[in-house]
Amino acid sequence: MTSRTNRTRIKRRFLAAALFILLLATALRFYRLDAQSFWNDEGNSARLSERSLALILEGTASDIHPPLYYLLLRGWRELLGDSEFGLRALSAFAGVAVVALVVALGRVAYPGRGRPTALLAGLLAALSPALIYYSQEARMYALLALWAALSTLLLLRLPGRAYSHRLALAYVLTSAAGLYTHYFYPAVLLWQNILVLIHIGHEARSPHPLTSSPPHPSVPSPLRRLGHWAALMLLTLLLYLPWLPIFLRQAGGRPGDSTPLLDFGRAAVRFLALGPAGDAATLLPLLILAGFALLAALDWRRRPDVPGLAPWLGVLVPLLFMAVVGTTRPAYEKFLLAALPFFCLLPGRGLAVAWGWSAVLRPAGRRAAQLALLALGLLALIGPGRALANLYTNPAYARADYRTMAARIAADAHPNAGIILDAANQWEVFTYYHRDGAPVYPLPAGRPDPDRIAADLSEIAARHQRLYAIFWGEAERDPERLVERWLDTHAFKATEEWVGDVRFVMYALPPAAAVNMATPAGVRFGPDITLLGYTLTGDTFPAGDIIPLTLFWQTNRPLATRYKIFLHLVTADGTLVTQRDSEPGGGLALTTTWPPGETVIDNHGLLLPPGTPPGRYTLLLGLYDLADPAARLEYVTPAGERGDALPLATITVP
Repeated sequence: MTSRTNRTRIKRRFLAAALFILLLATALRFYRLDAQSFWNDEGNSARLSERSLALILEGTASDIHPPLYYLLLRGWRELLGDSEFGLRALSAFAGVAVVALVVALGRVAYPGRGRPTALLAGLLAALSPALIYYSQEARMYALLALWAALSTLLLLRLPGRAYSHRLALAYVLTSAAGLYTHYFYPAVLLWQNILVLIHIGHEARSPHPLTSSPPHPSVPSPLRRLGHWAALMLLTLLLYLPWLPIFLRQAGGRPGDSTPLLDFGRAAVRFLALGPAGDAATLLPLLILAGFALLAALDWRRRPDVPGLAPWLGVLVPLLFMAVVGTTRPAYEKFLLAALPFFCLLPGRGLAVAWGWSAVLRPAGRRAAQLALLALGLLALIGPGRALANLYTNPAYARADYRTMAARIAADAHPNAGIILDAANQWEVFTYYHRDGAPVYPLPAGRPDPDRIAADLSEIAARHQRLYAIFWGEAERDPERLVERWLDTHAFKATEEWVGDVRFVMYALPPAAAVNMATPAGVRFGPDITLLGYTLTGDTFPAGDIIPLTLFWQTNRPLATRYKIFLHLVTADGTLVTQRDSEPGGGLALTTTWPPGETVIDNHGLLLPPGTPPGRYTLLLGLYDLADPAARLEYVTPAGERGDALPLATITVP
């Protein structure tokens, strides 16, 4: 009776600890779930899930991801709506389920001291920055981790008992769901097949079940088990057969994307431990986690069993799979969500083993060893803790803020504005936030063609007085920066800022860009640069408008220094009202590229802040060394006047 009472007490404590871990996981995944804007790929999810089921299937047939996540999201939005919180909640709930499955996997994969392993691994999964990050994203990666963990749990429960058709069917359906969720899921099936073949081969030599529980008398022989497994794989393939031609067309390696294998391995381990928001000051926590994983390996070597191989295969095979198919760039690290549940098991197992070893020590030594292990465990959490702080609060790790960009355009309320998206696949995320108002022009359409882009932009420019441009992924979509070069030549860039990995730029479009110099100047800047003159369209501009200025430059010899041009608008007493600092040509006509003796036409726009008081202001112009902003070039006018900020014109704000 006492033994039964103790078992009941231990079970209740385990369940209470597991419940606490799940509550912690839920809090961390739902905390600030909608604090950040959707980024590009999430916008694709949001807009694609608006379609009918037939159109989702049609759209994903040409997408880089299969349809199941989008189909689930289509139904999910009917329950919770299409807000950022509502759409991301599907991933958040999947992320909580992953933590529960990690706890269950710890119990099944490590029957000896399985409860401590399960709880420690579950705690690591609950705190995992990568699992939390992708549980807060309206994409399929949390679901990928869910199917990988669930199918493995079902697989480890299949042997060791009478053959269960229910478990087998559940495994087939889960595996098919994984295939319909992400094209990386075959890596999971690969290592699961390796595990089963190792088990069957071992069992053929000496009966040894995949789990440590005694085999049921009706457990099939190794040969029949192999037949059963082949049947499961065949059923999974049959369920996937309608999508298989699309998979073969869409999946595959990424030529030219590979990174050196050692660099990829280091980056992958850092991602698994710290996620995409990890920083550099985390070597010690990584070493501690690696040390605990090594203890798990030593424990397995001491008492080898097939279930203990599952976490190792679940981590190593996906890593090797990515290296073989060439998906080793940082952009593909999120595929490792399929390995993360098993990564959490390894240090969790190692810490449980070390704790068990400490129990054989004398009381004083046992307490000291356990305090040391507790301290190491807390130190190991420093890295994930810093990564979570970055994820929640550090703007440097925030997603691109399309929500704010759309809100700023709406707040400007310019009566004749247009919006250019370069590259065109930003349309889904931007139009999630920008549903009406200024028209949106995705460019380039298809492969960049200079004539087509010039014609499209000429037509767009003729319709608008102001353009907002959002640049993202130009290296792939517009590698020659044809859109930006045209705009910097024919329009006047007034503001430019980075919003995450996206550049948000505002241009003014006067009736015609200047090609002729209206005001000669002949002002020398430094020993080599001459301002031949400038063209300023008007001298009166209302607050909130953009002052368009064209400068005509020339150098008498090649320049080795990159200079920035500054424009300051100041009051009569020298108080700065607004400014703009930019390299020539919007950053595309660097001074180091100026041909000697040739005229360089350089457009600039200076935004007058809304609310600028009426009055007369002076427009100042100067140049400074990009590497040393304090090193301004001295100017000399034809009349012999000198200084470092040339009074160029008087601007009136009515």
